[in-house]
Amino acid sequence: MKLQKFRWSKVYESAEEELLDFLQARKITAKRQTAEAFSELNGQTTAQETTFWCAEGSCKLDVGSQQLSMQPGDAVRMPAHMDYTITAGLSSCVWYIS
Repeated sequence: MKLQKFRWSKVYESAEEELLDFLQARKITAKRQTAEAFSELNGQTTAQETTFWCAEGSCKLDVGSQQLSMQPGDAVRMPAHMDYTITAGLSSCVWYIS
């Protein structure tokens, strides 16, 4: 399996509350995480297939040689055992991991 980016929202200006409703309706349990503007969380590894759900702000997800920009309403599904780095954008970032 390779990286799969998709939209969880059809609305461009999505909000965290909408994501929480979306996840609850689908019975998806996810953990909330945040990063301040321009901070970098590197050396992360997925233990199992993981989905990142961007709720607020923006970030860049680096996985190997791939760079994905994420905005509210975006999600990325990653296979297990992938190393990645998240860099928050100008207005920080809130995302959920399931």
